[in-house]
Amino acid sequence: MRTQFKVGYIYMLPLLGLMGLCVGCSLGQSWSENYALQSGVTASDPALIDDNPETIGQSQRKKSSGSALTDLNIPSEAIIHLPEKRSIYRIVIHSTNLEDFEVQAFDSLGEWKKIYDRRTNKDRVIDIRLNKVVTTTGIKLLVRRTTDDAAQRRENLKLKRENVETPDGNRRRGRYLYHLTGPTTALAKIAEIELYGYAN
Repeated sequence: MRTQFKVGYIYMLPLLGLMGLCVGCSLGQSWSENYALQSGVTASDPALIDDNPETIGQSQRKKSSGSALTDLNIPSEAIIHLPEKRSIYRIVIHSTNLEDFEVQAFDSLGEWKKIYDRRTNKDRVIDIRLNKVVTTTGIKLLVRRTTDDAAQRRENLKLKRENVETPDGNRRRGRYLYHLTGPTTALAKIAEIELYGYAN
């Protein structure tokens, strides 16, 4: 029994050494500077990347199709363009009303590709760690829902009675119809979007 214990102990030593090395590497890893603050970076709203949490930017609505019904559920978006490719692992979003969203990266084929998705959010500071590093020149935040959507819907979607003109020139009350006077979803309020990779 004593011999078996010693042999097992000898085999355990290299394993423990490797574990210690991995832990040391993990603890020693640090983040890069915030790529969103580097020279040449642009955003759909400059307040998203001005390094000032007191200034609040907004997501932007996509170009209208001209049809209110078609545009009813089109999400808004916030975009950051980088002047050169960066390897991004961590994204931090400061927002007071962001609830349901998707993060996309601009790929080598010139298309936006989903890299992160969250259906329910209650955090005001959203700290995202991606499953793998993404090398890109652009990050897009696609806003599907905010906590202000209900108020926006009440303001711009009204139930009104439609009056009807009769053949003899009189007017009578018609049926109730919903009247759409504007967007039914609110824009995301975003103080900052931060982008990080690993420090060299």
